[in-house]
Amino acid sequence: MYLSPDSVTHFVFLSTRKRIRLRVIPELVATLEWFDGEASLGELQDRFTGQFLTEDANRPPAFLAFANYLFQRGILVEKEWMTQQFPDHRTLRYSRQLNFLLDTEETTEKAAAVFRRIMNAKIAIFGVGAVGSWIVKELVAMGFRRFVIVDPKPLRPADATRNAFYQENMLGASKAEVARSYIRSEAIDPEVEIRRAALDIDTEIESLIGTGITLIINTADEPYIGATSIKLSRYCVTKKLPLLVAGGFDAHLGCLSEMIIPGVTPCADCYATHFEAALQDWKPAPHPVDDRRFGFGGLCSLAIFSASVAALKVYRFFATTSHEDTQKGRGEFLFDNYRIDSFEVARNPTCPTCSSVFGH
Repeated sequence: MYLSPDSVTHFVFLSTRKRIRLRVIPELVATLEWFDGEASLGELQDRFTGQFLTEDANRPPAFLAFANYLFQRGILVEKEWMTQQFPDHRTLRYSRQLNFLLDTEETTEKAAAVFRRIMNAKIAIFGVGAVGSWIVKELVAMGFRRFVIVDPKPLRPADATRNAFYQENMLGASKAEVARSYIRSEAIDPEVEIRRAALDIDTEIESLIGTGITLIINTADEPYIGATSIKLSRYCVTKKLPLLVAGGFDAHLGCLSEMIIPGVTPCADCYATHFEAALQDWKPAPHPVDDRRFGFGGLCSLAIFSASVAALKVYRFFATTSHEDTQKGRGEFLFDNYRIDSFEVARNPTCPTCSSVFGH
């Protein structure tokens, strides 16, 4: 909060940069420093009356109306609102997340409701490699605790340069197992299932991940990310489940991922049709390195960048009740000039996957 020279009071929500500007009488401006959590609203009202109304008994008692307005806008909150909503061990861990949600949601009730959705969500993630492992790590730090991890590969020495869970004493263990070990050590009340299985054309998705899933995340790039995303997208459309497709693989190290919400955004088949037309004259060039078995792969920092964007998209999905403004397209961070290259993709009105379920 600050006062500008024209006597306007500015309240700034630091997480969202939202500003509320009010022209407030000097007596009420003086009360702003009283809200320190040590006195009740009734005690502050008595203090206001004794300090200001004695000079002019006809002045209306505006203090309570002012305080109630500040409560309604999320500027003032109950001192112990977090512990009133959640046990102490959660508020000690997640106070910053809750304060961030208070900025975005404006009321303690809405902020608490979003965080409950996060704690109750069950996320299935395919692939916990260079991008997927960092997504899981960030989601755990945000408060997510229920996961189904699908990855058939073992942890190898080369993963030291890119996997968030790399531990030398766990070399040879499956990446899914290593991810589970991390989640169990860091999350509060974790629930983790692992599947050491590859995703292919014959995979029965529901028998693999079970029911009760809230969101699916795909970073599985074998045989390639487009094929695995189409497989999962077709399942998600029929189940009306959101799917986040995240990347970071060699050709697109700074992919910003796309959230596929059935009936709202293009599905993976819509994307495939778009790129088939857009890239019809494109011919791939051979990779300059013939034998890449001993290469380091993509830059870890770019994979983490992609993972962070993906994690924030997951966070935003659970923080909003309407998803109509979800980005309908794809973006990529360009390393040479630090800019974002993005474009929109429209739903295909004749898509054999989503138009038959949701219409045009």
